[in-house]
Amino acid sequence: MSLQRTDDEWINLIYTLLTSVKIPDDMEIDPDLTQNPNFKKLRGFLEDLRELSYALSKGDLHMFAYSKGFILSNLKALQANLRHLTWQTKQVAEGDFSQRVEFLGEFSDSFNEMAAKLEESTKALLQIAGADFLTQLPNRRSAMRFLEQTHALFKRHSRSYSIAMFDIDHFKSVNDTYGHEAGDKVLQNVSSSMKLLFRETDMFARFGGEEFIAILPETSMSGAVILAEKIRVMLESAPIDLDDGTTLYKTTSIGVAESSVNDFDASKVINRSDEALYKAKTGGRNRICTSPPVNVARILKGCANDDTEQQPDTPALKLIDL
Repeated sequence: MSLQRTDDEWINLIYTLLTSVKIPDDMEIDPDLTQNPNFKKLRGFLEDLRELSYALSKGDLHMFAYSKGFILSNLKALQANLRHLTWQTKQVAEGDFSQRVEFLGEFSDSFNEMAAKLEESTKALLQIAGADFLTQLPNRRSAMRFLEQTHALFKRHSRSYSIAMFDIDHFKSVNDTYGHEAGDKVLQNVSSSMKLLFRETDMFARFGGEEFIAILPETSMSGAVILAEKIRVMLESAPIDLDDGTTLYKTTSIGVAESSVNDFDASKVINRSDEALYKAKTGGRNRICTSPPVNVARILKGCANDDTEQQPDTPALKLIDL
């Protein structure tokens, strides 16, 4: 075929290169033309364009195109966006519902609506299942169900138990000063640290807002006070670093109560622990109060002077380095 092509022949050649899945075996291309640098660039570009668009149509997001240009740049951008979207979809599947897409037009709206609805559905399911969405701890409903069961055992077999109520001091100021994201981080950090000190047989739950509850089966007042002090010291000694570089020092007020023969139902015990918590908060915070009042300092001093591995009525603690 001569190098002197008509316009129609050139149009047909370019059209064939652009639209064919592969170059037809019977397509005649002048040998001299195949050595032409400009023709090589054109052919390479068209082949890259064809192969990349074909790969994208099949969901292959890893094909690499060497050629450049306006059309291929757009396809490469689409490929990069789809790869990032794939990663975001996996993140949503793993429970990160904060993922949002802002680069794919109308598709972004659909993806973002899907992520938001999945988050709402997951929260609802966790609530039904008895888990707190933010901290992944048992929620108030689970705690109350466990408390009723514990109290029933106490009434039937005289197996006493204690309750400790924890309130993060000055938590509202964290939200007001640093925002709710910082407040959420504090709650997550505090809850993950505290739960390390409880036995598998205990119930440690988020009771609401910045308040947590620990239900300690077969644990006396003194045992609960000793555990509460370990938690108080641990939180006081472990500041939280926020994303903006701010370091927050947090403390907790704690109210402790033990079951009594006069407690006809569990609400009596929980009310006393709540009263003790109120005293701790109004008495200066970052302290432990009990109801009825006991000498907390004497209990803790006795624990410090005890050479034995563990008090008989003290929960089996999982100690961590502070």
